[in-house]
Amino acid sequence: MGSRIALVAGMGAVVLVTATGDTQDGLPGQPLESDEAYILTQQHRDNLPWWNNTWVPQTVPSGAHIQVQLPSDPVEWVPEHGRDCEPSPVADLVPTSLLPLRADVELLDTDTLPNSDRMTGSSEISVFSYRVSGVGIAAVCLRPEPDPADPAQLGFPPGTPSDYVVTLVVGVPQASLP
Repeated sequence: MGSRIALVAGMGAVVLVTATGDTQDGLPGQPLESDEAYILTQQHRDNLPWWNNTWVPQTVPSGAHIQVQLPSDPVEWVPEHGRDCEPSPVADLVPTSLLPLRADVELLDTDTLPNSDRMTGSSEISVFSYRVSGVGIAAVCLRPEPDPADPAQLGFPPGTPSDYVVTLVVGVPQASLP
């Protein structure tokens, strides 16, 4: 089992390292330009049960503006950083801490938007603006305070964690199929 994890982690590192070489602008399957805003919601997070508890990381260019919008009030979302915020393991087998390249995530701003009558139990949407830079894997993590007993209050499916974690692959071109 240990050699299988090491092999998968090594393959992931090779893909990240080889995919970061020079590319031409406009290649199909590449992320949008870095001046585009990427808006993520409660439906864009890791380990969703409808996808067999697996996930596909969001691919964004270095310098991208990421905006996370989540229902709030009475819940307050608290950004987490450092060791409290780690990308999710690949297929629940390979810890992303084994991947050598890490991108940076910087919280730029927080805001709220009115949310009356859009989601039961929530009167506002919390907006978190981030900038990502570098090449590699990164995560955006938010924790609800207080932690609700029912994740549906946050717009999450029943039986799922209430924390919001989205894994990003930054500055790595996407593979495209012919």
